[in-house]
Amino acid sequence: MRIIHLTTHLNRGGITSYVYSLAVNFKKRNHSVIVASSGGELENEIISQGIRHLSIPIATKNEISPKIFLSFFALSKFIQKEPLEIIHAHTRVTQVVGELLSKKFKIPLVTTCHGFFKPRLIRRKIPCWGDRVIAISQSVKEHLIRDFNVREDKIRLIYNGVNTTKLNNYTDFQLQQIRQKFYIEKGSFVVGTISRLSDIKGLDYLLRAAKIILSQKKDFIFLIIGSGKQKDWLMRLTYTLGIQENVRFIDTCDDCFIFLSLMDLFVMPSLQEGLGLAILEAQLRGVAVIASNVGGIPEIVRHNLTGILVKPKDEHSLANAILNIRDDIQLRLSLADNAKKMVLKDFTEEKMIEKIELVYKELL
Repeated sequence: MRIIHLTTHLNRGGITSYVYSLAVNFKKRNHSVIVASSGGELENEIISQGIRHLSIPIATKNEISPKIFLSFFALSKFIQKEPLEIIHAHTRVTQVVGELLSKKFKIPLVTTCHGFFKPRLIRRKIPCWGDRVIAISQSVKEHLIRDFNVREDKIRLIYNGVNTTKLNNYTDFQLQQIRQKFYIEKGSFVVGTISRLSDIKGLDYLLRAAKIILSQKKDFIFLIIGSGKQKDWLMRLTYTLGIQENVRFIDTCDDCFIFLSLMDLFVMPSLQEGLGLAILEAQLRGVAVIASNVGGIPEIVRHNLTGILVKPKDEHSLANAILNIRDDIQLRLSLADNAKKMVLKDFTEEKMIEKIELVYKELL
């Protein structure tokens, strides 16, 4: 198959990880794969895997931006020279581009819905969901049916999968280097998160929970790994709360698994979440998880079985859950073990790729 993946950018984040995973794995399956985007941090990484990248001027969130039509014209010229069999769009604006291309060239369009959209008028009038829609969780599937009237027979529920080969074993020397670099004292209870630093991720509630915890116990270190618009505000908040000595902000990294290896507990305090790829990666690494009871999270964090669920926007519930799990080592180990088994059984990258390939074949 000749497949093109359309995405807005290739900066680090859940959608980029998903596109990278699909591009690399479909190439390994001997399909012809192209990625089109405005570029970003992982562009060179994708090219280094032997995958062709087309630069298009799609860096916008506006569904009727002139950039939509400029990208459409650029891709039309490409398709006229090199015909395609599948278009797969991964963001709202690329869905619009994909719909235009699909109609013009009679190429099947697949879209992936990675989260939740506000049902604005323009999104209902210009749906652009394509011939098949991949929902990454049951919660997202219900959102598509309820808020956008997408026909259920067009939707395919395919959970995100994680790369199980990422289970690197780090030496004590490597871990010690990271501890020294970020002043993580041995013996501290390390609570961490890996996330885009935006308001929807609820990280201010984690910091407020940290304030409550540190008023009772001093041997906690909180790692916030990621980048985003809220970073400066969150850093200022740590000073306002007086917890800056116990919080470490770490930019998004190539190998975040080494930080998971240092964590005693992973926390995802999101206000909204399609599924939570970072949660699955923490579970695969054998780290116990506490997360908000929102969106698709309860489908992978089953309360008291594969993690702990807490109410969103509630720093007191979050603080209590963290303190409880710190003191209950057996519970922590049990949650981590159950979650790892669940991921290896049901949420592998290989399973995800196989199911998406079936969607493509169905359309052809």
